[in-house]
Amino acid sequence: MFPPAPVVAELDEALRPLRAAHPDLKWSTPGRWHITLCFHGDDAVPDGRLEALRDATAPTLRLTGSGTFPGVLWIGVDGPLHPLARLAGADERWRPHLTVARSRRRRVRWPHVGFTGREWTVTEVALVGSDPSAGYRVLDRVPLSTPND
Repeated sequence: MFPPAPVVAELDEALRPLRAAHPDLKWSTPGRWHITLCFHGDDAVPDGRLEALRDATAPTLRLTGSGTFPGVLWIGVDGPLHPLARLAGADERWRPHLTVARSRRRRVRWPHVGFTGREWTVTEVALVGSDPSAGYRVLDRVPLSTPND
């Protein structure tokens, strides 16, 4: 899921001072920011996954707070995403997040990101392919049901 442009711009502005203070981190390009519901790697998406998402209700989300995985600084996602992630095939260890920076060093002093963004309603889920040389490309899009549908 790709956050809308106003959400991306808001987070980009909030991260500007951190980018300047931490040039040793590899900061993600805002145009590539996304929230992964389920990672399938090189495996094909199991039959029925995309179709199951077509009947899903569009959640309202907000980017807030930050955390780390090994080598990754991420922004948290607040909102009812777990039902959608289960439909996509995520396991119980899945944590909604948006990766903003990476590091290959073992010991990193990650900055704390005290950020709470605006709410938005997700209108679609994208099936995205990743190619190390070409980046991300959208393979399919699944619209979600909104209360006004």
